[in-house]
Amino acid sequence: MDIISEELNKLKLQKKIDKLVKKYKNKKVMLYGAGRYFDAISENFDLSGFNIIGISDSRFDSNTLEYKGFKTFAPAKIKEQNPDIVLICNYDAEVIEDYFEDFLFPQYGKFKYKSILEASIWECLFDLFG
Repeated sequence: MDIISEELNKLKLQKKIDKLVKKYKNKKVMLYGAGRYFDAISENFDLSGFNIIGISDSRFDSNTLEYKGFKTFAPAKIKEQNPDIVLICNYDAEVIEDYFEDFLFPQYGKFKYKSILEASIWECLFDLFG
């Protein structure tokens, strides 16, 4: 297990995921972010309770069809998929939220989103880097 996964374990991420699974049971879930944190989450935590319709990231375009077993979508295509919730898997969800609000929503339409890591990720980063 790598250092990111260890820190996410300390944050009791699986408990947070389990709460989100209950909240979004039978809802269409889109994941956002396909970086190191998503890799750690997908490899070390159970996401199987979600009805995941795909994953989006700024690096995905129409030529990217799958990532880690999930169908991929460019950010501009999120709204078209009609997700009930987009779960942000980046460590700095605020940057992604700003991107959604300032760029995606005006051009492509709004959707509901939430950070899977929540604010406690800053505790993790502080532990890692002091």
